[in-house]
Amino acid sequence: MRAENQYLGGGKAKLWTYIILLLALVVGVVVFNFAIKNPDLAKGGVDSFLGLPGFVFPIIAGLVGLLVFWLGLKIESDWPEALGALLIAGSVGAAEVMIGWDTFAFGGMAVVPYVLPIAVFLVLLAIGMAKSR
Repeated sequence: MRAENQYLGGGKAKLWTYIILLLALVVGVVVFNFAIKNPDLAKGGVDSFLGLPGFVFPIIAGLVGLLVFWLGLKIESDWPEALGALLIAGSVGAAEVMIGWDTFAFGGMAVVPYVLPIAVFLVLLAIGMAKSR
């Protein structure tokens, strides 16, 4: 039995993984853009969904992302790790918006709120790569 030595597969598997992640990222950006452009409508929609407070949704998405990421570490396929990392990074971005975007501009650096979810995503992918070896 040959051990897996490539992260996110090879050939077609790698291509499909990147296509799935690209589609998830595009959907996330569109939803995020909608929430930024129409904060009152987005807040009203979130408040009315299942009667849960708005801060619960990033927490739920983050927990689902952690579960998917953890399960991805346990199986041979690598795309669950990437999807879980994307869910967690999206939850971090949503939490930043809910708490206040400017709150995360440490030292007046406005780029930090943009970099934080990307850094979370990349760190989790690095952990997935290290565990796949």
